[in-house]
Amino acid sequence: MNTLGFDNRRFRELLSGQQAWTLLYLPAAICPCRDRQTGSPSKNCPVCAGYGFTWQSPPLEEWSERFYMGSIRRPPVLRYKHVKAEDILEVRDEQGTVYPFQLEAGRIVFPTLSPPVGAAFTVRYRAPLTVLGHISGLSSQREVGEEGIWEHKTLTLTLSDRMQAPDGSWRDNPAYNAEENDRFVVVDATTRVQQVLWRGENERLLYGYIYTVLSCHSLARKTYARQDWQYGSDFTLEGGLVRWQPGRGPEDGLPYSVSYLAAPEWYVFRSADLTRRQGGQNLPKRLTLRSWELYPQPGAERR
Repeated sequence: MNTLGFDNRRFRELLSGQQAWTLLYLPAAICPCRDRQTGSPSKNCPVCAGYGFTWQSPPLEEWSERFYMGSIRRPPVLRYKHVKAEDILEVRDEQGTVYPFQLEAGRIVFPTLSPPVGAAFTVRYRAPLTVLGHISGLSSQREVGEEGIWEHKTLTLTLSDRMQAPDGSWRDNPAYNAEENDRFVVVDATTRVQQVLWRGENERLLYGYIYTVLSCHSLARKTYARQDWQYGSDFTLEGGLVRWQPGRGPEDGLPYSVSYLAAPEWYVFRSADLTRRQGGQNLPKRLTLRSWELYPQPGAERR
């Protein structure tokens, strides 16, 4: 009787295949700002902003992706779709010809000269390391209790110990050892977010990876007349912080609303206590993630 042997390679290929989601992994580092009596983080901490943790963004690396002109199966869309045009180093074919290009939502477009149909070309660019994982079991629920409204928004993320990098090489998956409070940014998805901020106070947007600012407006102090503010001319964003141009924006202390499109973020709510192994190999690991908007607010005690 023939028996089927365990092949971890198949798991890895599945979790790095077309059904995988592209993620940024931001490991958490605990901040030592703690109240001696309660153990809660300091709400006024300038390092962690009261969250009790800081999160390290992945460093930029240089990548090369190969495409074939006219391919329907794999169009020239970079794995990290949100790369900026200035981070594209070159687009070159196998004969050494360098082509001018335009970048449209991560897709390489040739405005004039292009490689012949079927010809291979390589795109070299700088981007953060992305990891691949399988998302399932999305659950959302809202409950009304004695202490208020409780919201639940969780999903299951399955990760392999090794993953396929954008250049096709295989490497250890840094997110395989993810633990509670680590964050993941789903760069394949987009969510619309609306926030109310106060001028001159903590003007930080909830999500850090922002694609487009849709609108921003405030109301006059006495007349409640609407005043619209334009991204770029009235304010900019630096690391998720709103930076107003001199003489622009609402008065200090006034609230204003910002609507924008961003990559949804999740944090590790529960992780497996032990790494599963079989036959001397690491099996895929499952994590329970919760929506970042439900993360305990600055200064709150962790439960």
